[in-house]
Amino acid sequence: MFVIASNLTTRDPKIAGVFKQARVEGWNVRGESAKYLQRIAEECVSCKADALEIDTQQHFDEPGAMKFAVEAVQQVADLQLCLSSNKPETLEAGLKACKKPPVVNYLAIEMSRLEEVLPKAVSAGAGLVLLVSDPSSPTDAREMLQKAAILVGAANAEGITNEKIFVDPGVIHITNELGQRHMSEVVEFLKELPRAIDPPLRSTCWLASSSSGAPATKRLVIETAVLHTLAGAGISSVFMDVLRRENRMAVRLARIFQDELVYSEGDIEL
Repeated sequence: MFVIASNLTTRDPKIAGVFKQARVEGWNVRGESAKYLQRIAEECVSCKADALEIDTQQHFDEPGAMKFAVEAVQQVADLQLCLSSNKPETLEAGLKACKKPPVVNYLAIEMSRLEEVLPKAVSAGAGLVLLVSDPSSPTDAREMLQKAAILVGAANAEGITNEKIFVDPGVIHITNELGQRHMSEVVEFLKELPRAIDPPLRSTCWLASSSSGAPATKRLVIETAVLHTLAGAGISSVFMDVLRRENRMAVRLARIFQDELVYSEGDIEL
């Protein structure tokens, strides 16, 4: 399972506060705000993340913020980055700052995204996250497979191979009936995906989305159960808080159940 650390996100009030101060500092990559992001990035690396997401979508979706974060993080971490932005100009600034091809989040069946995001990803040699279900209007497994085929075809036509592609079924919170129904469709989608598209590609999800809206005391158990449910259905990647010990243990157990690791008590006691 390929783990993308979702810790560097402005959805987190602490990280948003750091970006706010960085703006005051003029996006100085040698300032105290940059050092804070670097400490988080180093902790994610030590927790064995495979990639680092930089998400500026909330409040700071602007070129200066993305460029600042990419440059700061790259000074201390050599992992692949995943750039999450809703704005083409912000994404472009991040792509130009990357030392190695990142993953671009996201591409969807929207003309604006296809026209604005796909060419930028191609020019940078980047990977792509393909969003095949809108969380505000989730679709069933069949429609998700159809959208995946269309988007993979569009990416392939521009030279992006399947090994660079992640498909995201758009997991939504399961604390209501809509979320529960969609989760069953996500499981069916993941099971059918390997048979529907060849060569194989990776699937992914934002783990925290599954428990959004639930009481804080319940979120951990929900996310752990969702992770193992989706791992059993074949999901191959996850965006998650790697600094949470329980998440790391859940991933290691999933890897053991998938025969990627040999079980040992020491291996899961992090």
